[in-house]
Amino acid sequence: MKSLGHKLFYAVLIVSVLMVNPPIVFWFNDYCVEHPLLFGWPTMYIWLEFWFLVMIADFIIAAYKLKAWDCRQDRKPIVPVQRTEV
Repeated sequence: MKSLGHKLFYAVLIVSVLMVNPPIVFWFNDYCVEHPLLFGWPTMYIWLEFWFLVMIADFIIAAYKLKAWDCRQDRKPIVPVQRTEV
């Protein structure tokens, strides 16, 4: 069963991906036509960069917080194996 952290990670990721795809971007484009610049930067650029930063932060937080992503839990010794002759 997935933990709350996994569900939250996937929810944030799905919302972020949807916000940078054409159906939503076309709706946001109407706002960009009326307000082409925001803080001296193109409004669409700020919109897209914000959601890409949300995705990056989502992965970084998940890598640090989710136990399933912790590679230190695999403390099995590495055993060399003989290859079969071909």
